Amino acid sequence: MVLPAKPVDRRRFLRTTLAGVGAASALARNAPASAQDPPAASQPDESSLIWRSRAPGMEYRRLGRTNFMVSRIVAGWGGTEAMWRRMLARGMNYFDNARGYGDHEVQQREFVRRYRDNLWITSKATGIAGYDKIDDDVQRLYRRAMKDFLGDDSGDLLDLHRKAVARQAESGGKPDLRPVGRHMADMYARMLDESLQRLGIDCVDTYFMHGVEIPWMFDCLEVWEAYEKARQAGKVRHFGFSCHRHHKEVLAAAAEADIRGPWKIDLVMPGIDPMTFDGLKPELAALKKRDIGIIAMKTSGVKNRPLDGREQKLAELMGGREYNEWERAKLWMLHLTEGLIDACIAAMKSNQEMEKDLALPSVRLSAAAERELRALVKLEMAGACHLCGDCDRVCPEHIAVADMIRYHAYVHQYDEKELARRLYALAGYDPHKVCSSCGRCEEVCASKVPITELLGQLSRDMA
Repeated sequence: MVLPAKPVDRRRFLRTTLAGVGAASALARNAPASAQDPPAASQPDESSLIWRSRAPGMEYRRLGRTNFMVSRIVAGWGGTEAMWRRMLARGMNYFDNARGYGDHEVQQREFVRRYRDNLWITSKATGIAGYDKIDDDVQRLYRRAMKDFLGDDSGDLLDLHRKAVARQAESGGKPDLRPVGRHMADMYARMLDESLQRLGIDCVDTYFMHGVEIPWMFDCLEVWEAYEKARQAGKVRHFGFSCHRHHKEVLAAAAEADIRGPWKIDLVMPGIDPMTFDGLKPELAALKKRDIGIIAMKTSGVKNRPLDGREQKLAELMGGREYNEWERAKLWMLHLTEGLIDACIAAMKSNQEMEKDLALPSVRLSAAAERELRALVKLEMAGACHLCGDCDRVCPEHIAVADMIRYHAYVHQYDEKELARRLYALAGYDPHKVCSSCGRCEEVCASKVPITELLGQLSRDMA
């Protein structure tokens, strides 16, 4: 069914406008904000800020329109209750979770219940619009809408979206995405209830859509309506989403959705590193102008090249303090991103690792150290996968290549083999056996990641 362009009320206009949110995302404009944007929100007075907890030695920043004063390092997946208590005592006040992190919500249940008033608690609806997969029915319903609108539903979902945007500009019509919107909304509401039950609380501060990689999600107002219904029922306070790939188009779509309304996007968690930051700066600036909080994840990229010892020069400039590749990337994101990044997420598995990570926001860089950090981190990033998804779109075997590289990183960079094994099992196939070794993925990879080799290694890891 194709929705025609005709006079409608505001609510229906948001469903049927010519280019809509999707068109803005597909164009991925370079301008950081449009002419219809209001000025950046002024800083609120001190009395309106929300302090759940704070500690000397930790730096905090206002997390966009939430007004929450967030520790600039926040807790990701993993850890133990003893470590979580230490993190809280050291000033970390934001703890991230997800429906797709195995039993992590259950593992944090007693800690969350005991310290609820001191914490900003988030979780995520997984497997709807990305992260481990785009839900099968979401894909089926979207392809059906594209078949009705374009006469063709073949190919990559992002490519179909781009074709639909072009057709919208020509015809003035718009695909009917209401069925897929209703399905995503039902999944979001169900997973929210499951997360609350597993965490043992009545309300979560932010419930994210996990790993959004389909910019047309913001054309589906049913998802927003499901969140609003849950917010009014007291189950959630803020809406957000994380993004693992197709960042430029997804972030642009989010900023445009927030401008148009009724969407009110409070937080985003993009996978962003020092190499991809410059390319995403216009979209990040547009989100920041809307007073949207930004938490950076995957800040060291995936699968870095080995170094040649140059890191010792930085250590000398830092008075002998040494930082590993993950810590250097977080230093870069915390101190060299022009105020666009509010905080970085970190997974910590030892007290020593925790102590070093928690100290990163308060590090002071000399001019010489800053220059060396910039050069060193960019060198490290040169061979990293940045989860752009170009490899996925050219794979003739339809392997989720970027996801497989991420699972490889969970094994070899993040020491999360069980998480990698669980996500790998959900894919349901061995990518190395499916791969025809045509080399197309490596041809389009800007970082020249040895993808075929990584797929083979992942297959052996998971055997």
